[in-house]
Amino acid sequence: MAENWKDVFALENIPEGEVRAVRTDGAVLCIGVADGELFAVDDECPHAGGSLSEGMLDGDQVICPLHAYGFEIRTGHCPDDPSCSIRSYAIRRQGNKIQVQLPEN
Repeated sequence: MAENWKDVFALENIPEGEVRAVRTDGAVLCIGVADGELFAVDDECPHAGGSLSEGMLDGDQVICPLHAYGFEIRTGHCPDDPSCSIRSYAIRRQGNKIQVQLPEN
């Protein structure tokens, strides 16, 4: 399988402890930095459609702003309701760029 890495933005555009919405190739992702580690998950909460990038980080979870469902930043697992888990994505630094690996269409 071919790697499908996409540049999403420059590294300096995302400070520690914050999240951003990124749209690339039809996907909307929530990307952030927690404890110095980059993460990328789906931006939409499957429970009520909230934008996770409008939520906040709490330890190793991003919290939905609508009903406070938490999603683990490394796996997308939702401890509040496992049926609401979301996809997580491989993410890396390449020079001063952040890249996300998207599934092949």
